[in-house]
Order: sequence, then structure tokens, then C-alpha cells
Amino acid sequence: MEIKEINIKNIAQYCINNVFRTNTNQAGFVHLDFGKQIGSNQLRTIMVDLKAEFSKYTAEQFNKTLSYQWLGRFDQQVTTPYHLDNAGDQSFLMLGYEPSEIESELYLADYHKFSRESETASNQHFDKTNPIFKGDETLLKPYITEVSPFKKDTYKIILLNNSNSNPKNETLGVFHMARIIKQDLNKSRVINSMMLNMMSESENNEKEISEHEFKNTDHISK
Repeated sequence: MEIKEINIKNIAQYCINNVFRTNTNQAGFVHLDFGKQIGSNQLRTIMVDLKAEFSKYTAEQFNKTLSYQWLGRFDQQVTTPYHLDNAGDQSFLMLGYEPSEIESELYLADYHKFSRESETASNQHFDKTNPIFKGDETLLKPYITEVSPFKKDTYKIILLNNSNSNPKNETLGVFHMARIIKQDLNKSRVINSMMLNMMSESENNEKEISEHEFKNTDHISK
């Protein structure tokens, strides 16, 4: 989705409709492209503002809080396997990509459809490969979506459902996989990362994480 007007409530509702899914009719992720006109600090501010809207939704819809597991910035030039990031049973990963000369691709795989529809993917097999898929990737092919166009010179947000295979989960996650076309360690590929856990009030042990520091920092982890 190309964003021409930054209306947080409208963007948040679009994200909620597609990411906070309880069935596989929705994609489980969104791609928001803000073009070249915003900056790094504004991108991170948008991420924090969206989190606030998502928190209202999870409280109303699921009677659960949405808490930070981490907020950070890093320079990433590594191709990954299909995986879930290590987080709570029901979690949501928001990635804010800054313009970079490093060309990359991003793919999402709907492992819930795969698990339910593939004759070779019993629940037992699935649980053994979660959170990293170590099987034959050709089996995933019917369930894979490439995020496109994934422009390298714009500010982008990818929000995806990172929930695992716990049968008690209300929301359904997707695998993600990044592919670096040509690594160049003399250049940067900066990603702002936010992991959100959805849990009951009694389970919530949110760490002290500063939104202000995240929005304003110049630090980039390697």
C-alpha cells in the first residue's frame, strides 16, 4: 500500500484488518510504502503511533494488552530462512525500512494454510519446524507471497503476525524470509524493529522500554 496521506487511525485500521487475523482469509501482513518524503525519526514515530492504536484494538477485541518485547535499530545484510522471530505465543513484528543501496527481497509464507492443507505437513511436522522452517521449501511455494514492489530507496513499514502454532492462539501468524541480493558491508541497510506481545494482564511483564529514545536515537546495532 502506497501512503500518500499519513492518517494514523486509517493506516492502523488497514493493518488491523489484514494482520490481526483469526482465520486465513487475510494475508497476515501489510506493506506500507511512505515514499521518500519522510525521514528516519518520522518513520519511527509512525511506528510508535501505530502501536498505540493497535493497543486500543487488542484491549477491546481480545481483552489483552499489547506490550513491547523490544524496540531497536540494526544494520542487517543477512539472508534468512523462513522463520518466526522468538517472541510470545501471540506476537506482531513491525519493521521500518530506511532507504538503502542494498537490494533485497522479502517473502511471507502462510504456514497455517500450509499446515492445514498440505498432506505432507501434519501438525506434528509443523511443530518441529517452528519457529524455523527446515524442511523442503518447495512445499511452501503455494503459500508464499513476495512483497512487491519492495523499493530500496523509500521508507517502508512491514507489519506481520508473528504468532506461533500454539493451538490456544486467537491470531494466526506467518513465516518471513529476507533475501539479500548482493551484500556490501561498506554500505548500510538500516531496519527499525519493534516486537509486540499480546497477552493477558496477568501474563504481562513488559520491560521498561523508552519510546522517546527509540524515536530519537542515532544508534544502529550491527
